[in-house]
Order: sequence, then structure tokens, then C-alpha cells
Amino acid sequence: MPFASDADIVIRALTDFYERSTAGEGPVIRQPPMSEVITDLELDSLVTQGGLSGDKLARFIERYLSGITRVYHPANIAHQQAVPHYAAALAGLVDHFVSSDGSIYEFGPASVSVEYFLINWLLEKVGWQPAPLNPHDAAEESYGGGILTNGGSLANLTAMIAARTHVAPEVWQDGNPADLAFLAPAETHYSIARAAGIMGLGHRAVYPLEVDGRGLVIPDRLPAAYRRLQDDGRRAVALVANAGTTAVGLYDPLQEIGAFCRKRDLWFHVDGAHGGPALLTEKYRHLMRGVELADSFIVNAHKLMRVTAVCTALLVRDARALDHAFTQEASYLFYEKEQPGFDFHHRTVECTKPVLGLKLFMVLAALGEKKLGEYVERQFDLTAQAYQYLHNLPDFECPVEPQSNILCFRVLPADDHLALRDRLHARGDYFISTTSLDGQRYLRLTLTNPATTLENIKGLVREIRHLLALE
Repeated sequence: MPFASDADIVIRALTDFYERSTAGEGPVIRQPPMSEVITDLELDSLVTQGGLSGDKLARFIERYLSGITRVYHPANIAHQQAVPHYAAALAGLVDHFVSSDGSIYEFGPASVSVEYFLINWLLEKVGWQPAPLNPHDAAEESYGGGILTNGGSLANLTAMIAARTHVAPEVWQDGNPADLAFLAPAETHYSIARAAGIMGLGHRAVYPLEVDGRGLVIPDRLPAAYRRLQDDGRRAVALVANAGTTAVGLYDPLQEIGAFCRKRDLWFHVDGAHGGPALLTEKYRHLMRGVELADSFIVNAHKLMRVTAVCTALLVRDARALDHAFTQEASYLFYEKEQPGFDFHHRTVECTKPVLGLKLFMVLAALGEKKLGEYVERQFDLTAQAYQYLHNLPDFECPVEPQSNILCFRVLPADDHLALRDRLHARGDYFISTTSLDGQRYLRLTLTNPATTLENIKGLVREIRHLLALE
């Protein structure tokens, strides 16, 4: 088997790709027509002839990497996407080679044990009771639980299903009651409305919470929103808050929202897909104050925890809520058996579940949790510095002061910021994103890259001014 020699080819190509990218060489983004990419990669002939090994593999990998946006490049400041530590890639190699499973203990005792350990580690960060290593011997105890799953959208859906089962346990036999609804701010990720649609409740079942000009929930307006829902004859499945918002990375007042939900025995879900890693820091942990009052919480390791996509943790304060979220029958999987470990398959939409824990663990083990927390602090601090720099420029304006690593801005007197972004990407020197806030379109930076410095932001400003001068 030519595994070792082919692996060496790939590793050498990736090393070169990484070193050139971190050095800022080449365009960060290049988008040729898809037909050109397919032709250049010789996909048709490779599928027909086979033999992707040796020199043929080397040519393919070289061309493939030339068509990849350079995530390690210091000017990659666009999206909520991790710039991964290489340990995550090594974990991926191991997982893909041994082809284990993340759902059932007998398929992979080591992979399942690592995930169970990580869930407990995260539960402690939130402030919840970790699960015992022998859950079958502690059935009467109250403790937290969770699962690693494929992205924030699936994690949010699973959390909403758990909340619905908690409110209406008859749903799995009788179908949805007609009176169920959610409460969520408009800035909530679209996956919440999508979950309502998938669950058969419909988008109209998502009642908006009133927010301020920054898109954050106004705690004093929560009773009125709750009354509107009740006046319509609805029952609240859950109230959703953000930590932080997708567009600008701000944190809802979790403490006040949590207290409101506790008084009404209302399921409180915190979407911390992006901003949740503030829990790992000393300096910014206060932004997550009140998350311990939640019933469920999600965080994406593939955004601010240096892990490759995708890896999302869904955590619940009471493990029973997730254990009872689904009702299933499959005689080949669900039956009484001697169990030296733990099966996750009853907690997830998936049946076969990829191993997600090893890459998170290997990044944590390579850096240590203290250094990972320092990385998060560094990105938040850099964003604050970039805000002060842009805020003091006469031809730039920022709609909000950032709380995390997301920064939005407009350039004066430019009108079409989508066109300006397209022009930047056509040059390829900077990769940025865009968003809307309060009806206004902004350019958007997401500073996840440990190689990015304030000098890169200043270079972006110079390039924008140059482009505008050409108009």
C-alpha cells in the first residue's frame, strides 16, 4: 500500500501551502469560473482512469491547493471560520484512517470516551454539574450532558427538539400540538427559524423579542413579548438568546434573560456558537455571565477554538432532557446490554456520527486550555484595537463598539459596499465579509487569524482608499 509515500506528498504540499499563506504570499482569495477549475483539476480523466497516486497525486494536490482560499493568510479576515491548529488535521487523518464512529461505544471506546470527557470539560466551564463516568450507576443524580455534532444549525435544532419534548412529550406519538411557539430576537441565527420549519411549527411560530439599535434583547420588554405569545393562545417551547450575535458578535444580557425564564419555568437556550469561547478567558468571561441559568447551550469549536469544520458542542443543564429528546426503535442498536461505556446515538439526529472529539482534544492538548484562552483574548483585543483605529478615521464609521472578534464598518462616501467588497476580492489581497444591521449594509471583519495584526487592518484601509480614488 503506497500510503506512506502518498501521505508524504500531501504533507509536503500542505506544509508549503501553510508557510506561503502565513507569510502573506499570493492572493488570499481567487475565484475563477467553476468550469475552469473543473478542467484544471482534470476531474473527468482522473475519475475515468483512476491511479491518483505518486506524481499524479502531487500534480492534483498542487492544483487543488491553488484553488483554495488561503485561510492561514493574514488578510483572511472575512468569516466565522477557524484558522485551525495543525493538531486538528492530524486528528482528522487518524479518524479518517481508522474509520471509527462517534455514536456507539462498541464501535470506538477511545473516540467515545474522548467525547464524553470533553462534554464534561465544557459543562464545568459553563458552571454545570459534569456527568459521572458511570452514568448507569447514578441514574437518580442530577447532572449535565451533551453531545458533539455537525455544526451549530444541527445543534440548535437538537436543542429545540429537546425543549419541545420537555414541553409536549406526547409529540412523538401524536404530532405537534398547534399551540407551540418560540421566542427569539431578530438577530438570532437563521437556524432557529429553520428549526421551527423542520419541526413543523412554521416560521410564524417564532415570536420576535424586542431589541435595541445594536440588535440586543431589551430585558424590560420580555414580559410584553411573552404576553403577546400567550394572548395568541400559544405555549412557549423556548426562549433563545445570543452570545454573540451573528452579524456583529455582541452578547445579549444573559443574566437578566435567564432570571426572567427561571421565574416562568421557560426553557432558556443560549446560542453561543461564535462567542461561547469567551468562557475560556479571564478577561472576557464576564460577557457570558448568566449562561449557567440556561437549560441548553451550544458552542462551535470550529470558530474560535482552532478546530477544523465542523465541531459543535450541544450542552444541557439536565442530561435527562437530552436523553429523552428523541423516541426511537431499532432492535439492532437500542436494547439492554452490558455497557462498559456510554452510547451517544439516542441524543442526536444522526445515526452514524463522525468522530468529532479527537480533533478538539488534540488542539486542547497541544495548546493547553490556558493558551487557547489567551488566543481568544488576543483576537478580542485586536478587534478592539482595530475599532479604535477605524473609529478615529474621518472617512470610516463603525455602527457598534465590538465585544468579541467581529467588527463592522462603513466607508464614506461609498454607497454600494457590496460592490466595494467585490472589487477587493477581484484584487485578491484581502478577504472580508459583509452584513446588514438595522437596515444598513456594512463591511465586516472577523479576526480569527492569529497571524493577523493591526498592520493588516491598516493595509486594508489603504487599499479601500485606493479603490475609491479610482472611481
